Amino acid sequence: MEEKEFLDWLSSFTDSELAFNSLKSQKDSFRINTLKIPIATFEEISQLKCEPLGWYPSARLLSVPIQLGNTFEYFLGYLHPQSLSSMVPPLVLDPKPGEQVLDLTAAPGSKTTQISSLMENQGILVANDEPDREIFIVNNLSRLGALNVIVTNRDAKHWPLKKEFDKVLLDAPCSALGSNLNALRRFSLPGIQKLATVQKDMIISAFDALKPGGTLVYSTCTYTKEENEDAISYLFERRHEAKLEKIKIKIPHEKGLDGLTEAWRIYPQTLGSEGFFIAKIKKVE
Repeated sequence: MEEKEFLDWLSSFTDSELAFNSLKSQKDSFRINTLKIPIATFEEISQLKCEPLGWYPSARLLSVPIQLGNTFEYFLGYLHPQSLSSMVPPLVLDPKPGEQVLDLTAAPGSKTTQISSLMENQGILVANDEPDREIFIVNNLSRLGALNVIVTNRDAKHWPLKKEFDKVLLDAPCSALGSNLNALRRFSLPGIQKLATVQKDMIISAFDALKPGGTLVYSTCTYTKEENEDAISYLFERRHEAKLEKIKIKIPHEKGLDGLTEAWRIYPQTLGSEGFFIAKIKKVE
């Protein structure tokens, strides 16, 4: 798809020029890894020029461009490069120490290690992905000191354990239109429909892994209704115990489409970061 055609399509969701320009001009960000260092200590020893974000104490926005992967803070595991929007789904999931949590499509492990930090390395966190992608998870777990994680490589569309987890994150593989300027060149309706079929299988699998009373967070870094609201509606049609919940944390966002107003759409201009979709779903007992 050409840029003009993409912008015309995107304008059905938001201010397309603003979104596109915001994505091109976003600053780099990172998360302080509290598994390795307290936030106050990081601020004392680090000379990185960055600014905090009020909605998440660990989040930092770089004031001056720098290769974070070349810093001592990175090598020591004191920080992890991560977009601001990517930090939101684990905050919505709100994992607690001692819980059993599943990250169903976990690679490369940014959200996995964030979940581990929110759990304070206590409880069980299963990080699952395809066999050729699990090495990326393992590398990040090692560098960041996430010790409560079990890595698996099962098919996310057919996750074998049912009713086992307190919380599940499904950050589904998607068209990535909210995060990658090159993604629009691959954008096609048949491609989106193929992805949507996979996502629908995965969301059923993720929901079935929940204990009664558990919470599923579904997220993507794209804008298409087929990959977002339609996946949620598909789940509701097939699992009547699924209920969309209000997200109570205070972060700028826009409402979901098709009456799913409790779901969030985060556009690049919203946080100066990637475009994201996030929905919080309860498994009613």
